Amino acid sequence: MGQRTLLRGLTLAVAAVLPLYGPTVVRAAESAAVTAVAVCGHTSAQPTLQQGSTGDAAVEAQCELNLATKPSAYTPIAADGSFGPASATRLKEFQRCAGLGVDGVLGPQTWTALNIWAAQPHSCTTKGTSTTAQTTVCGHSSARPTLQQGATGTEVKELQCRLNLAMEPFHYSPLAIDGAFGGGTESRVVELQHCADLGADGVVGPNTWAKLVDWSSRNTYCTPPRPAGYPIDGLDTAKYQHPDGAPIDWKAVKASGVEFATVKATRGLNVTDEYLATDLEAARTAGLAVAPYHFYTGTAPDTGAAQADRFIAAVRATGYTGQRAGDLPPIFDLERMDDGSGRCPTYGTVDDAKAWLDRVEAAFGRTPIIYTQKSFLDDCLGSTTAFARYPLQLADYRTSITSPPVPTGSTTWAMWQYTDAALFPGLQAPATGDVFNGTQADLDRLANR
Repeated sequence: MGQRTLLRGLTLAVAAVLPLYGPTVVRAAESAAVTAVAVCGHTSAQPTLQQGSTGDAAVEAQCELNLATKPSAYTPIAADGSFGPASATRLKEFQRCAGLGVDGVLGPQTWTALNIWAAQPHSCTTKGTSTTAQTTVCGHSSARPTLQQGATGTEVKELQCRLNLAMEPFHYSPLAIDGAFGGGTESRVVELQHCADLGADGVVGPNTWAKLVDWSSRNTYCTPPRPAGYPIDGLDTAKYQHPDGAPIDWKAVKASGVEFATVKATRGLNVTDEYLATDLEAARTAGLAVAPYHFYTGTAPDTGAAQADRFIAAVRATGYTGQRAGDLPPIFDLERMDDGSGRCPTYGTVDDAKAWLDRVEAAFGRTPIIYTQKSFLDDCLGSTTAFARYPLQLADYRTSITSPPVPTGSTTWAMWQYTDAALFPGLQAPATGDVFNGTQADLDRLANR
């Protein structure tokens, strides 16, 4: 899989696709006029349905019920256009999950909630039970032709729908089921192929179809693989891990086995993350080793020192000194612009980055860690070796590698951010996941413990 452009500041804007529970979605449905949508691509007509109904709207409803309830461990039902007893039972289960009146009638309010739950990942407070896998779960086509980027039609809709059912939706945001095999669909196919240990070429041939049909038809998912050989887990957080202001349960994070966290502090000259003060201290109190990080913006010349001053003031205000038990070194986030363009920072230079690093090191008496990637330093800073003495947090989401490539002049790395779609207990939105290159004793030494 090709290396993704890393936009740490924006990566988890996907957290807008977040798990909602029960009455929350009902309030959303009641407070906004939601246009009827064909989430599964069959029909946008949404008449009242109940047991005995048939036709395209019934297929759409069955398919949407599958997308809406599989995250709660329900095995998909048959999407055959005949709204029988199994469909009526699943509808009642969905109504119960969504906090609606449980009458088995698919009316306007239930349609609205179903559209929302089918298009975004949600989870019931109680889990479903695994039953017999169904052959027809999307209802578009039983044909399995070889597909690749550029293909269109109902078979592509079937592919996209089954990808949404096969890929764990809290890690992989659902695709639009539009029948157009574009780059997003190709990337998702590659991710499925990696999960299934298939040749990752983005082409949907017989082996890929077989795995996709299997996983989408029963209670199983593809989840991002975790790098082998690095037993110590970490995560990175910012405001995106607080959907609708939801707190992070740091005790649950620690209980799940996570040992370290990097918490966004500041960005550029004028942004302090609104959850810095609460998350940094709460994570440390829960027993994690913690580091605040700054997202460097090179949108104006020679601002590194001023950005450092803002970072220093912001983290000192939380009690961070760099010297307390549990304090990891501060982290300097050096990457491409976070405006979605993937461009190098306009005025980013080695000297300006060094100005930040020198000032922060003097303030806290710790050598900062640099978050970056080799390709960024090669493309944007001329393969500089100026950062060779700094510990590295390297970002690389490829599943085809066993460790991230180190920049020119460096010999090793301290942390590897290997995914932007990890789901940890205690969080209600995905986060980036890391592993530590060393032992627990090594981490403890780095965290003054």
